[in-house]
Amino acid sequence: MSSLNTAYRIALPGTELDYYDARSAVNAIRPGAYEGLPYTSRVLAEQLLRRCEPNTLTEALTQLVERRRDSDFPWYPARVVCHDILGQTALVDLAGLRDAIAEQGGDPAKVNPVVPTQLIVDHSLAVEAAGFDPEAFEKNREIEDRRNEDRFHFIEWTKTAFENVDVIPAGNGIMHQ
Repeated sequence: MSSLNTAYRIALPGTELDYYDARSAVNAIRPGAYEGLPYTSRVLAEQLLRRCEPNTLTEALTQLVERRRDSDFPWYPARVVCHDILGQTALVDLAGLRDAIAEQGGDPAKVNPVVPTQLIVDHSLAVEAAGFDPEAFEKNREIEDRRNEDRFHFIEWTKTAFENVDVIPAGNGIMHQ
């Protein structure tokens, strides 16, 4: 994706890489302000440099610097990561919206997450076979697959039905911040 804003896009000498100089952009609004920003605000400043419309960039950065909450903040997430319990619920809602649009004669395939979405299936492995059994993982997966056949079928369907949806299946670890 090409950048909208190039004023603070800096090439790294000797490479084909570049970066966005959020420190300079923020300090151009108020000298020394970048050093006083919380880390999260620094990350948000960089995403503004990468994605914000040029005509609203200064106002958005000023909102960060002044820590104002008086207007909507432009936010451009690179991806959304969902765990299986709430993420699956959101995908069920999107599937329902597709059905409603189809009933009205619309194209249900147009209903998709706007940004890439990862569904992490990490709450789906009950322990029935103990860890000392060398085949415990395989046995527990088999039991879980049988218990949750409909649920897992839906999750598999979402991978092909929706654009911008990726599924990390059960048994690949736990996603917690």
